[in-house]
Amino acid sequence: MANIVWHTKFQISLDLTMDDLDHPEFPELWETIYKTDRYYGHRGVPVHQRDLQCGGVCRDAGVEAWMHLRLRANGRREAVHERREDEARHTVPMSDEHKAYQERILRAAEEGGFHSDSEVRTRAGRSWIQTDTLVEGADGRRIGWEVQLSSVGSEGLRGVRARAAKAEKNGITPAWHTDRSDYAQRRDAHWTRSNSLPAYVIAKTGDLRVISGFRKLDFWRCDVHAVHPCPNERCAS
Repeated sequence: MANIVWHTKFQISLDLTMDDLDHPEFPELWETIYKTDRYYGHRGVPVHQRDLQCGGVCRDAGVEAWMHLRLRANGRREAVHERREDEARHTVPMSDEHKAYQERILRAAEEGGFHSDSEVRTRAGRSWIQTDTLVEGADGRRIGWEVQLSSVGSEGLRGVRARAAKAEKNGITPAWHTDRSDYAQRRDAHWTRSNSLPAYVIAKTGDLRVISGFRKLDFWRCDVHAVHPCPNERCAS
């Protein structure tokens, strides 16, 4: 399954994680495309003739991988590959380093007195947010940590801005950790960076040096007493 679908007839990418498929200019776009795909299915039209291709990993690799749409009972939207080998292309095993960072974030949260959990799915409208590690703090604040390492490759950054915006819209402050300098220089999320380290070093209980990115997140109420300007350049009364 994939979240990014390429519509060959409309020549647009569709992000299934967003209610409007990332096309607010086209109201009811999902309903139109989903009903059309269902109609094709009932008429026995082959998947490779339904105008939908994998628009993420497969398209980046130059592969035409045809898909059909599915709507789960819980409202989750899914795009399913026609061929199993195309589906397998999306499966990237989690590295030991990635697991070590997740465990370290959990340990740091616990030591700070905060609740946290890994691989958390949060309801967001008609879809879901999948978070590597979600930390819950005071006043209901939530920080969603994602780990993006050099072993994933540059294609792993596809959709960061959309994922970060979706998290913020649903009350989760996005924070991403990496060991790549070019990732940490981005401004689509709160990035932190450490050196490229083996898993056994990451798992140690000593301090882990953060060499670039955002070192601290400050939270304040956006009202007339705010010290800093509000993000939308106006304060609430």
